[in-house]
Amino acid sequence: MNEWSPEQFWLKAKAYIDRANAIGHSSPDFAFWSSLSLEFLARAALTTIHPVLNADPREDVSLLHAFGYTVPGQPKSLPVHAVYLRLEKTVPGFGKTQRVLCDYLALLRNQELHTAGLPFDSLPLSKWLSRFYECCDVFCSFMKKTLNEFLGSDVEPSARQLIQALATKLKSEVEGRVAAHKKVFDAKGAPEREQLAKKASGVLLFAKHNAVEKQCPACGSKGLASGSLIKELPPMFVDDGLRVDQEYIASAFECLACGLVLKSLEELSVVGMEPRFTKRRRTELHELHEPDYEPEYDNM
Repeated sequence: MNEWSPEQFWLKAKAYIDRANAIGHSSPDFAFWSSLSLEFLARAALTTIHPVLNADPREDVSLLHAFGYTVPGQPKSLPVHAVYLRLEKTVPGFGKTQRVLCDYLALLRNQELHTAGLPFDSLPLSKWLSRFYECCDVFCSFMKKTLNEFLGSDVEPSARQLIQALATKLKSEVEGRVAAHKKVFDAKGAPEREQLAKKASGVLLFAKHNAVEKQCPACGSKGLASGSLIKELPPMFVDDGLRVDQEYIASAFECLACGLVLKSLEELSVVGMEPRFTKRRRTELHELHEPDYEPEYDNM
């Protein structure tokens, strides 16, 4: 199972990024080798948690191989898009924004290898390089390695500058958006502002379970932050009933009064909004231990 070890994936990713860095950044080959390097760096991060996460769950041979058993047959690894989905749930700093870039580069890689197209020939650096370095930094940090170890001392300083510029640009964009919505909302008459805030509060009563009330950074009214479930705590008895607390990571916010929309965890962080929230739901022992239907094994 050595070929699925985090260190082997790291070394392969390092070999590919070294090939990329030996080429001029304006060359399509730089983007191609970088895309391959990112995939193996991602697999290195995932297998750092456990190699079984890299296994195709539809094949017993793959799962057993990941646990170190020598079995007949050819083990299959998880498709790379599923790798990125799992990393989004497990690696701090790797959210939907980063996953979209990784999926995009994987798509271009597939087009390069399996079609007559040359997608990297028309790919400008401005469309991917800053976010690419950010993803590399996130994966390296998760594995307790440095970006310098991965990119080398010649490239790392400029990569850091691009990552910082990315954060600065996002901060400027979000703060500008908040200021614009505040200006428009404040320009409305007091009766209209009160009516909009009241209407927003009414809608909140019917919020989905993966959403929670948050104060809007632009107008101060109530809005909804929504996100994905990250873990479920052990059930407990509260008020003579069985309850389960569920923890979510926020990925979006919408103000129902002024219309402000924040589309990612990074944008929520810019305005200082707490990214995690907990919701409590009612449950029963039957639901916990005897579900009505068994889930299909390969329903992923």
